[in-house]
Amino acid sequence: MKERTVRALRRTLITGLKVFAVGAALAIVGALSAYLTVRRTVSGREVLVPQLVGLSADEARRLLDKQGLAIETVAERHDPAVEAGHVIAQEPSPGSGIKVDRKVKVVVSLGEAGAAVPELRGGAARMAQITLRQQGYRVAGQVYAFAGKVDENLVLGQDPLPGEFGARDGSVELLVSRGRRPPVYVMPDFVGRRQEEAERVLARAGLRPAPVQHETSPAAEPGTILRQRPESGYPVRPGDLITLVVADAGGGDDR
Repeated sequence: MKERTVRALRRTLITGLKVFAVGAALAIVGALSAYLTVRRTVSGREVLVPQLVGLSADEARRLLDKQGLAIETVAERHDPAVEAGHVIAQEPSPGSGIKVDRKVKVVVSLGEAGAAVPELRGGAARMAQITLRQQGYRVAGQVYAFAGKVDENLVLGQDPLPGEFGARDGSVELLVSRGRRPPVYVMPDFVGRRQEEAERVLARAGLRPAPVQHETSPAAEPGTILRQRPESGYPVRPGDLITLVVADAGGGDDR
């Protein structure tokens, strides 16, 4: 009797375990199926492609980001009707359905094609600026350099070179001559020399004397140099200003 009862309990336990295992397996399969279904639904979600033509590239990028899409610039070309940096074509077209995380390809405008860059070298820098503006270019900057054989304010070089093409909002850089490099002199010592002599030396060197300052000095002969600025030995160039302090036989005030 006892043995029969034990066998019955054993069969009941085994049957319960089998039922539990089958139920657990079905639950796992159901959860996995639901996960895969949700994943397919999310990854396969489609959105409508917005209108990008006419927007700037940055505006188009921000708009696509909101839709979960990316932008890819596949080409750039001149277009007189569309401002430089703005979208002139797109693929897929506006209103098309596209899955998220996909790319929308765009073509970006370079603006209106400009005339060939003119020859500017050898001409006056001012005339070069006028010519560039007339052809839709702008001067990005002027760099100056000394040139021993080219007169001052004439164009030495340009970038881009003549004959190249660019957008109308493009820029041209100019290299302009400052003329011959001025000589550099060593400032002589004028102290103790006559004012007239010092001024003759300054005139020959192209140096500019500042208004003369006068001081009374009992030990110095009137009309001789007491001090100078710059001091002797300093490098000076034509056009530099030189100050002389001259001994005066009169009162002690400067004139």
